[in-house]
Amino acid sequence: MSINKHALHPKQCSNLIRMGNQFDGGYVVPKNHIKETDVLLSLGINDDWQFDKEFQALNPDCRVVGVDYTVGLGFIVRKTLQNSVKSLLNTLLFRHDKRQKYWTRLLNCVFFYSFFRGKNSHLQRRVSKTSGQLDISLDELIQQHCGTPEDTVFLKMDIEGAEYQVIDDLCKHADRINVVAAEFHHLDTHTEHFNQFIAAMSERFHVVHIHGNNYGRYVDTIDFPETVEITFINKTLMPDAQASTHSYPVAGLDFPNNPKKPDYSLAFE
Repeated sequence: MSINKHALHPKQCSNLIRMGNQFDGGYVVPKNHIKETDVLLSLGINDDWQFDKEFQALNPDCRVVGVDYTVGLGFIVRKTLQNSVKSLLNTLLFRHDKRQKYWTRLLNCVFFYSFFRGKNSHLQRRVSKTSGQLDISLDELIQQHCGTPEDTVFLKMDIEGAEYQVIDDLCKHADRINVVAAEFHHLDTHTEHFNQFIAAMSERFHVVHIHGNNYGRYVDTIDFPETVEITFINKTLMPDAQASTHSYPVAGLDFPNNPKKPDYSLAFE
């Protein structure tokens, strides 16, 4: 089976900005819809919530709900030590870019509990199709942790393959979701699931940006990267959308996730 690349051709959106890290962990999103968001639901944060901090800096009134079952006190302590050592080593070796990367991550760890408190919250749960002692569904997250039905949700999602389990709940709550910025994994082995996800999303959302993650392989059998980052906007916010004329990656917005390798060029035919 091949990727339905035609369905991935982005629509023109003039107000896109890059948020989060310049390389891995950053997303290209529409700036004007950030201030219209009540809740940023951030699924999968690991030790990098730079995006979440920048989002709230642009919209101090929004709440951030971070969800990641791997992040707890032990994780924070371990990552603090690791990033301290890596920052120091790269300082001594005059590797300023890497030093800045690990210094930023160190600060993220140090200030984790000060950021995810008050109106912000962190749930140590695993996003899944259904809820249980550890697992939590997107339906429960939105209904129980994202305010009232009138509150608008911006969904950021990097959950290492579990994204294919949440499409039904995402479509169920599409009226509340203005933007989705998500990373999709294993397109070579989950080609059918990926195509089904995009087909379901296309009923309610436009693709406005896509970028290949060059930490993953470019897979010849599907003629596409195995990992991609996609940004969607609710169709009610762009009723007269036209096809983008940009080449992808987009200069000034996209940067290779792995700066040691060239970015992947994407075609939609």
